Amino acid sequence: MYNYNKFEPGLYDYSKKTGLMPGAHLPNLVLQTRGGTEIRLYDVLDKMTVLETGSLTCPLYVGKISSMNALANKHKNFNFAVIYIREAHPGKRIESVSDMANKIEHANTLADFENENRQIYIDTVDGELHHALGLLPNMVYVISTGGQVLHRSDWNTPDGLDKVLTALENGQEFAPCSDDFKPVPFKVTLRVLYRAGGIREVLAFLAHLPTLIRNKRAADKKAQKGHNEAVC
Repeated sequence: MYNYNKFEPGLYDYSKKTGLMPGAHLPNLVLQTRGGTEIRLYDVLDKMTVLETGSLTCPLYVGKISSMNALANKHKNFNFAVIYIREAHPGKRIESVSDMANKIEHANTLADFENENRQIYIDTVDGELHHALGLLPNMVYVISTGGQVLHRSDWNTPDGLDKVLTALENGQEFAPCSDDFKPVPFKVTLRVLYRAGGIREVLAFLAHLPTLIRNKRAADKKAQKGHNEAVC
């Protein structure tokens, strides 16, 4: 189920990389604005564009809003937009979405609660664009005006993205950002989870945290082993 009702560690398989890779082209899918107007993805690509996936219940996304707003102010040669996807940690207060009107409502609630200066575009209820991007909760893509993927990172790291954008502005080669995620301040995580589901959601996340760390480390170890074998 795409719009799961309860977060579980097994919902994400960190060992498998899915979605479009650099060089591929995004499908020209239909998105919605916060006002409920349909637009085509390519309609927003009048400049190179930074797309970040996020939701009201994703601490990793919320904790980076300030840094990403700062990057948008710094790199004015790029469009910056958020793709509103499924709820990462739905709870009794902010449940998983049931229809498009509900999803638009969540995106507007995000804009009310957080100091998000970027455009927010809303994916379909079933996450058509999110499936194409790779299904992780806080990814970042840099897209050309023709819809080509110039850069992809499974986990948004604003410092690394800053270097990528600077290189693109100067016509230089760049190293890809690390695909390892960096935690946001714990107080942000607590605030976002409590808003979604109260203390129950906070306690559930804490209970899942050891498994999440273990699964991520196992995936990283497997990826490093594969890299070493390829080099050899």
